[in-house]
Amino acid sequence: MNLEKVKQLKQAGKLDEARDLALKLLEDDGENAELLLETAYIHDQSDMEPQAIGFYKQALDLGLDGDTRRDALLALGSSYRAVGLYEQARETLEIGMSEYPDHNAFYIFFAMTLYNLGDTDLAMEIVMTKLLETTDDESIKQYSRALEFYASRLDEVFN
Repeated sequence: MNLEKVKQLKQAGKLDEARDLALKLLEDDGENAELLLETAYIHDQSDMEPQAIGFYKQALDLGLDGDTRRDALLALGSSYRAVGLYEQARETLEIGMSEYPDHNAFYIFFAMTLYNLGDTDLAMEIVMTKLLETTDDESIKQYSRALEFYASRLDEVFN
């Protein structure tokens, strides 16, 4: 019941109130994975990524599954990247990609992380590949063969 109130406050944009209530509830129910996850989301939306990371990790450690686990892994990986913890972001997003290979958002956040790590070639290849796999834009699709070819050859010069 109180978790629902936290969600309602968060949805209404009352993040300070939602955070205060969530933290108060955690004092008595600190092993509630769903409450920890909501608390993480609230901190994340409040630009408090370092604090969100701890709550994401606790929620995942307690056990989440399905779409909830997927979303938590993506949010944790994104938060790690946002605070400059690129290796942790990479590891977390790799777990997400292996467990949820059809969830394209993992690949895009992974590509952003690779960019931050200096692996711009692979980052661009991933972004271009995912773009080609998911776009409905005819002006891009008409060049799909060329774009597929160049995705892994951006630094090559063809004379």
